[in-house]
Amino acid sequence: MKRLPIRGERRGVTAPADDTLSIAFVEAGTSDASLAAAGSEAWLDLKTVSHHGTVKERSTRLLKTFGVRVERVGCLSFGTAAITARLESWDGRATYRLDGRTLTMAPLLVDGHATVGAVAVHTLDIEIPIAAADGPLTASINWEVSGN
Repeated sequence: MKRLPIRGERRGVTAPADDTLSIAFVEAGTSDASLAAAGSEAWLDLKTVSHHGTVKERSTRLLKTFGVRVERVGCLSFGTAAITARLESWDGRATYRLDGRTLTMAPLLVDGHATVGAVAVHTLDIEIPIAAADGPLTASINWEVSGN
């Protein structure tokens, strides 16, 4: 029996491009509230909120306009992504609406085709009943992004 030599060529392996997406928050518009953005996290400081109205007005509403930008690792701006948001936790004293839609613990589709690299402006509406207990509001909104 004759043996044939077995040979194989090694092929160069190229690592796949990193297609990781993230969200960056940017200040947009004016408001008494301030947005402190640090990469993919942001804190909204409402300052001191007081109710100035009649007893017939049962709540105080605060609006904050801000920008959301989807970023791709390596600063490449191509493609689209889906953005969802949900309340991760909150103290139950206020109602939170994003672009007019109530936020709950279920994911809310914010944008199904957000352009990577572009800033989209959104509005957070916080409604606080006048009967709510005094003190800082605590809520956490979880944002997620996935490529299309």
